[in-house]
Amino acid sequence: MDGVGVVDEAGRLRLLGAAVAGAAFGGVLAVLLASSWTAATIGLLVGVGVPAGAVGAGIGVWSQLRSWRTAGGYEQSVRAQRWVADGAVPPGVPAETWVPLLQAQADREGAGWSKIVLCVLWSLMTWSAEPQHGPVLTVLLVGLWVGIGAWSALWVIPRARAARAVLRRGVTTVP
Repeated sequence: MDGVGVVDEAGRLRLLGAAVAGAAFGGVLAVLLASSWTAATIGLLVGVGVPAGAVGAGIGVWSQLRSWRTAGGYEQSVRAQRWVADGAVPPGVPAETWVPLLQAQADREGAGWSKIVLCVLWSLMTWSAEPQHGPVLTVLLVGLWVGIGAWSALWVIPRARAARAVLRRGVTTVP
C-alpha cells in the first residue's frame, strides 16, 4: 500500500466494499458476455463468473488504493471527506493544502453524472437482451447498473456538490 499510508477500520471496509462491487461487476459482466455464445449454466457461472469476479475484486481494490494515492494518501482523503461532511475547513489549514484536496472531491461530480448516464444506457441495453440472457441474469445485471447509478446519485454527486460549496465559501486560514 505504498503511498496510501495507514488504513483504519473504515478504510478496510471501503476496500472490502470495492472488492465486493468489483467482483459483482466482473462476474456478472463476464457471465453476460459468455452467455451470448453459450447457454447460461452453473458451469458457466463457476468457470467464467468466479474467475472474472476475482479479477474484478482485485481491480476494485486497486482502483480504491489508486484513488487514495492520487488524493495524497488515505489520511489526506479522510481529512478532505471530513471537511466536506463538516461543511468547513478548520482555521489554520493553509490554502495550498485544503484547496487541492477539496477540488479533487468536487471534481468527482462529472464522474458521478457519467456513471448515471452509462447506467441508464446499460440498463436499457440489458433489458432489451432479456430474451437472449434470461430473466435471472437480466435482473442481476440491471440491479448492478441501478446500484452503481444510485451510489452516484445518492453519494458521489451530493458529496462533490458539498465540496464545491465549501470551496466557494472559502476559509480563513489565519488563526
